Amino acid sequence: MFGKRFQTLKKSAWATGVFLTAFATAAGAPAGSATKEMAVIASPDGRGRVEIYFNDPGRLSYELFRDDRLVVEKSPLGIIVDGVDLGSGVEPAGSFAVKTVNETSATRGKHPVAADHCNTAAIPLRHQGSGKAWQLELRVYDDGLAFRYIVPGQGSLRISGESTGFQLPSDAALFFQQNTKNGEGIYRKQNLGRINSIMGIPVTAALPENAGYLAITEAAVYNYSGMTLQSANDRVLRAIFEDDQSWTVEADSDSPLRSPWRGIMVAKDLNGLVNCDIAHNLSPAPSPELFPGDLSWIQPGRALWSWWSEGTGDLARQKRYADAAQKLGFEYILVDEGWERWAPTENQYWAMIKELVDYAGDRGVKVWVWKHYGKLMDEKYRADFFRKVKAAGVVGVKIDFMDSESQGLIRFYQDALEDAAEYKLMVNFHGANKPAGESRTYPNEMTREGLRGLEYNRGIIAPNPASYNATLPFTRFLAGHGDYTPVTFNYWKMGKTSSAHQLATAIVFTSPITHYADKPENFLANPKTAPALPVIKAIPTVWDETIVLPGSEIGELAAFARRSGKTWFIGVLNGGDRKTIRLRLDFLPEGKYQAILLSDHPYDKTGLSRVDQTVSAGDELEINMRRGGGFVAMIKSSG
Repeated sequence: MFGKRFQTLKKSAWATGVFLTAFATAAGAPAGSATKEMAVIASPDGRGRVEIYFNDPGRLSYELFRDDRLVVEKSPLGIIVDGVDLGSGVEPAGSFAVKTVNETSATRGKHPVAADHCNTAAIPLRHQGSGKAWQLELRVYDDGLAFRYIVPGQGSLRISGESTGFQLPSDAALFFQQNTKNGEGIYRKQNLGRINSIMGIPVTAALPENAGYLAITEAAVYNYSGMTLQSANDRVLRAIFEDDQSWTVEADSDSPLRSPWRGIMVAKDLNGLVNCDIAHNLSPAPSPELFPGDLSWIQPGRALWSWWSEGTGDLARQKRYADAAQKLGFEYILVDEGWERWAPTENQYWAMIKELVDYAGDRGVKVWVWKHYGKLMDEKYRADFFRKVKAAGVVGVKIDFMDSESQGLIRFYQDALEDAAEYKLMVNFHGANKPAGESRTYPNEMTREGLRGLEYNRGIIAPNPASYNATLPFTRFLAGHGDYTPVTFNYWKMGKTSSAHQLATAIVFTSPITHYADKPENFLANPKTAPALPVIKAIPTVWDETIVLPGSEIGELAAFARRSGKTWFIGVLNGGDRKTIRLRLDFLPEGKYQAILLSDHPYDKTGLSRVDQTVSAGDELEINMRRGGGFVAMIKSSG
């Protein structure tokens, strides 16, 4: 514990840089060392900092500040290895260097380049009871904090959880869902102090006093068990591992145990939160041995699939979908569950898939196929299946029903991605856990579910509320891409939303492979939604720029402007009651633009009202939305 004298000096010491022994600034990051009691590392802009306490009381802990405001209060750190909580009773075990990272890397989805700018250090520690040496590695960003545990060993290390916690400020409002098997839960908003629950991550918090937003996630989850959070009415969100009571990790002097990164995103507004790249930046770059040279076989795009609206059916149905994909300009079709029953023998149904691939290829359309994960757990079966997929000319595999993030299933995700890369196959995981930066390490992962998608609107289960759709961009999608399978214009299947709301999900939700749910006739030959056809044909799946527009509020309104080349798209999801909003086009460069504006029909939720007009930077659009409605715009330069 610190004495009163230190507590009174701490603020002035921070201002002068005296006394703090591990201080990093934007101008440079000098070597640092830890006192007996604490270490401090600042963000590159100097406005954020993490304070690490070594023995307060008897526990390794941390606090996170932004602009001198405490955004994560005193919270525990530690990993339990071979029955020993290494965060209980520690002391610094030497000096450490604070280094500045300032790099960029390619990303895919909300923008094409991620900036990785942080100050980082690995603090050497010693557990006093056992004498075990280990390290706490930290990265302090302008928009957040990440930390992980590094534990050396020789042979097997038994992990039985962590002591990691996140104590958020009083009166923070949390947005979370409770399905920790596959993320398919409805989000709740609740005051932190009244929550006694498990929570799937990411978890988002609106900080009190309009101090901004915070989200907790993880990254680089390899050879480990996936983390969920638990709260017990005390404001501390504790790391738990529901799918494994304990697990074993092999370690040696060259390859110590490295836990996943625990990431905290911090932003003053929702635009900063959505554009945060921490999960991507914390994940390893792709291996040049696994992804050498030309990666042109990895291509984002749009897909039609029949399962959602009318089942997989037969070869003739899939050819019909290939014809429709050509008419829409879509790049793919997905053949979902049931294709392996097209014929009595394996050779016959593979021959039918090859026939479909050739038929679709003549129309400029490529084919994905579905597969249950069960048999793919066997390494030999998986390699043989991928070989047959490749031989048939199929370009990607949707792998389904894992419904777990145990260490064993985490290993399966990784093995499947690596084996698929050997055959130049793209992958979509369904019935899966949340993403955690895998698409950086394995760029052939194009999307994954890990959310409650539009399949819940098929008529089997209660449809997704509009408020849920307006929550997803600021919660689950913070972790990465999501295969929601958006867009239906079917009256009975859109629930209490509208056609404009449904179409806006294709803009607001991020999925480099986007599977449009409805049958193609509802896009190509529906008189009520015919005004939207040129927009449907043009919406891309990856973006050059993403802006969350003012007025957005979690669960109430998600208003996005996204740019592809010189064309801008606006998508607005109304999660609440009927409302009128005004959107200023301040994000447009100077010039004149031709805009297609698609609004809710005033009397018919399945209809669309279209206006074509010329707009300029700074113009203001008045948008009237029905309850659960939406708005879409496509804005192209006139020059």
